[in-house]
Amino acid sequence: MKRIKYSLYILAAAVLTGTACKKSFLEVDPQQNTDTNQTMLDVAGVRAAVNGVYALLQSANSYGRTASLIPDLMSDNMQISVVNANRYQPQDQYTMASTDGMVGNLWNNLYAVVANTNLIIQKAEALTVPIADTAEKRKLIGQAYALRSLGYFNLVRFFAQPYNFTGDASHLGVPITLTTATEKSGVVALPRNTVKENYDQIIKDLDSALSKLSFDTSVASKTRINLYGAQSLLSRVYLYKQDYAKVIDLSTKIIDKKKYSLLPRVSLNADFRKQSNAESIFEIAFTPTDNNSTDALGYFFAQGGYGDAIATDTMYKIYKATDIRRDFVTRSRRTGTGGENPANIINKYNNITTYDENLKVIRLAEIYMNRAEAYANTNQEDLARTDLNVVIARADTDAASQVGAGVTGDDLKKAILNERRREFAFEGHRLFDLTRLKQTFTKTRRGTITFIVNAPENRTILPIPQREMDANPKLAGQQNPGYQ
Repeated sequence: MKRIKYSLYILAAAVLTGTACKKSFLEVDPQQNTDTNQTMLDVAGVRAAVNGVYALLQSANSYGRTASLIPDLMSDNMQISVVNANRYQPQDQYTMASTDGMVGNLWNNLYAVVANTNLIIQKAEALTVPIADTAEKRKLIGQAYALRSLGYFNLVRFFAQPYNFTGDASHLGVPITLTTATEKSGVVALPRNTVKENYDQIIKDLDSALSKLSFDTSVASKTRINLYGAQSLLSRVYLYKQDYAKVIDLSTKIIDKKKYSLLPRVSLNADFRKQSNAESIFEIAFTPTDNNSTDALGYFFAQGGYGDAIATDTMYKIYKATDIRRDFVTRSRRTGTGGENPANIINKYNNITTYDENLKVIRLAEIYMNRAEAYANTNQEDLARTDLNVVIARADTDAASQVGAGVTGDDLKKAILNERRREFAFEGHRLFDLTRLKQTFTKTRRGTITFIVNAPENRTILPIPQREMDANPKLAGQQNPGYQ
């Protein structure tokens, strides 16, 4: 039942990073039995290639676990239990090294997404197809552009400081490559681009995706990026860039279409876990035959699984008793000798029997919260409170929980940040929200040990993997501070 099946149409591991053999891209030959000139000869081949990229997102090294877990674990939302199997302890304790395996695998997975979408765009753009296949070809290319932007956006979020770290975003981001070589002779060493250059490319790719996906307005499939998925991702990118007018414009377009609806309080928790629920805009698919099994995120949370990650006390206490989302955290005993009692058990994802539990990447609630933050930062506070209260009211029955007209300025912005914490807990947002807004926070690590993480802080970003530093002479002197 276990294991994602990677398409034969994909250069496994990708030429750029060599995930299949765990080497740097400078040491890897493309698969000799994979001839890209013979694999994407028609739309069926392109479709299989795009499906292979979605499969990369399923990996435990991507959204399947690591990419979803680390932003909460390295923030004030989560900690590793005293009963654990040594997974993610360096992230919990802020003791990562450039040789960290989890970090290296995340880097490799994200660059595999980039390398394979490069190939798809290269081959599919030049492909001549029958008229009957032109619409699907266009849609698949649009998805490839959106997936490449997602790969780069995650790379720059994990491995570089936020956009506003410097006034002109001239600090180091990640290397950009828009072509993937199919022979080792074509592989070149690349230096790190600036964060501004990264964001410019991400936005350019999403603009291309929007152009290609302009006709793809069906919401029947939530596991493939459609027009609204690309708009939603661009809304998030502009929020991180603090381009608030564009956040408002994109968010309004999505909300006004009424293609998605917030889950009601009465069924919010159960419906959240359902495949392709009414609120989901884009999610990562898992089925009973195509899943991560014991490597799944839910298995890492569940007491019947590993149960290694638990919520912090501050995370649990941020919910009022009237807030239905509090049920995503249960106060009970951590199983195992010496386990915390009580512990804050996470059950937002909890299917450890069939594992067919899709991981949510973008939901309508985020679109409301993005717009609320943008309104609050453009002196449109009444509109900000309206959007904020829409999200609060659907989860909390206490009218006093809603934000009144007297909450303004920095207090309003703080209320929005706190609501993002409640709404997106354990979905991979929290650390990025804290760092992009330059918030100092208290990190609780294994046990009850706490320490202050200042803003900005070098340790909130991950090290460039050492094997990349060793193999690529263009990265000399470009390691993130503190990891040299």
